[in-house]
Amino acid sequence: MKKIIIVLCAFLMLGIVSTVASAMEYMAGAKAGYYAWQPFYKDLGASGMSDIEWGDGVLYGPIISFIFTPQLSLSVAGLMGNQSTHWQSEFSDFDSSTSTSGNYHFEVFRIDLDSALSYRISESIRLFAGYKYLHMEVNYKYTELRTAIPNDNLTQVIMEDIQSLVYSHGPAAGLGYSLPLSQHYFISTNVSAVYMWGTIKSKGTQEYEWSDFTNPPNQAPGEMPRTAIRQIGLNIEPSIGMSPGKGLPIITLGFRYQRFWVQFTENTTESDPFPSKWLDDTMLGIFMSVVFMF
Repeated sequence: MKKIIIVLCAFLMLGIVSTVASAMEYMAGAKAGYYAWQPFYKDLGASGMSDIEWGDGVLYGPIISFIFTPQLSLSVAGLMGNQSTHWQSEFSDFDSSTSTSGNYHFEVFRIDLDSALSYRISESIRLFAGYKYLHMEVNYKYTELRTAIPNDNLTQVIMEDIQSLVYSHGPAAGLGYSLPLSQHYFISTNVSAVYMWGTIKSKGTQEYEWSDFTNPPNQAPGEMPRTAIRQIGLNIEPSIGMSPGKGLPIITLGFRYQRFWVQFTENTTESDPFPSKWLDDTMLGIFMSVVFMF
């Protein structure tokens, strides 16, 4: 699945290049960085997830910009890669007579695709509008031990593997500001807001459950319903860059603050597994980009 998505992204980039090949100038390069992520799953109230630690990993992707006029340009940028975290948790939130402790592992393969049409209204300020696509393949594994309170007798052992596919897309708009510091150095900041809608689908396989120690473990696969979500987001990217001169790459070092508020919009009744409240999803990162102008 990951390889198919990466190939599709590559074809998308090539298609854009061929479509606007008549642009006066264009820029191409890549971006890579280290990103930490606090997923919205923390607010779900599911077993062990309230103690989820920040996940981290390296994300990377292409950058392509087409400059039609000094005022008008089109850009497409992508980030993809794996982020993961693991943690331990102990709680008795669901049953006051049972103590639950466990080891948990959370991994996600994500793709962020952003496109933007920019219009420069002054030497330093530009407005842009675009579209964002977000794809996440989530794998959540855990092993839980449940013991009776207060005698600490082991009553249940659970090992579970849950896979989720999350994708969303929607329009974005923002403001960019840049300021030259000298002939070769500059600073810039982009601030944007996005509204997205999409779906999430999860499937869990209970690999091992042993609550009756006289019988062997059993397997019990389960699938949660596909449900719709919506997201409201904010993205802030301050950066400092160097433009050495003709024929040399433009190098930028920046910071990303990305925050989404996620809400399930169906299957949120008392008998269903999803909450209707807004869930907080935050990503922080430091990145470097290298871009050539042609």
